[in-house]
Amino acid sequence: MIYVFDDRRLRREENENKLRDFSNLIEFKTIQLSPDKTTEECIIDSIDKNSECIIFHKSYAFNEPSTTFEEVRQLFIGLGETVVIFSGGTEGSGKSKDEKEINMNADLMYKNLPYFLEDFKTNGHINIDTLLWGKRYELNALLQFQNKIAEDLFVNNDLDDKVDVDDIKERIEYELSSVNDELAKAIISDLDKCEQISHKDLMVVIDNNIQKFV
Repeated sequence: MIYVFDDRRLRREENENKLRDFSNLIEFKTIQLSPDKTTEECIIDSIDKNSECIIFHKSYAFNEPSTTFEEVRQLFIGLGETVVIFSGGTEGSGKSKDEKEINMNADLMYKNLPYFLEDFKTNGHINIDTLLWGKRYELNALLQFQNKIAEDLFVNNDLDDKVDVDDIKERIEYELSSVNDELAKAIISDLDKCEQISHKDLMVVIDNNIQKFV
């Protein structure tokens, strides 16, 4: 089960209605704190043991003023499942290093949520990349990677300058392997065929692999 904790009532109800066909996979919840129980007990009471992903609004307004976002965040992370923190103030999306905590924009999260659930329904396990990148998550991840490479390398460098191939391969392995390991290996294989490679050559290699998904 996937749990969404969103304190914005209208937004929660609107999306709950949109996703009613997935009601066996997702449940929209509120956090009800009680002075008779610890915050941890209330959190545990709000979900069952079959939770696979927790989606939590960063600016959640708790009914107990002494409870903080960081306290609840740590409790959710302590459960060992993937935790998605969403907020209107977050730009884009990104994973933590252990890939157990995701931070992403609220509108993007709700936009991609149907694709995330459809993939979960089809494959029987969560693929967080569909929530981060959408239906065509492999292509979208590769396009974003291409844009980041362009921003990092092209702004202050000549297109014919040589790149540090080992550094680029490390970035590919870290940023693309979790999305599509086969694709990451294909790009690295192409780079291994080049004795030297310029910024322009690198973008050709990446673009050639992008074309496989178009």
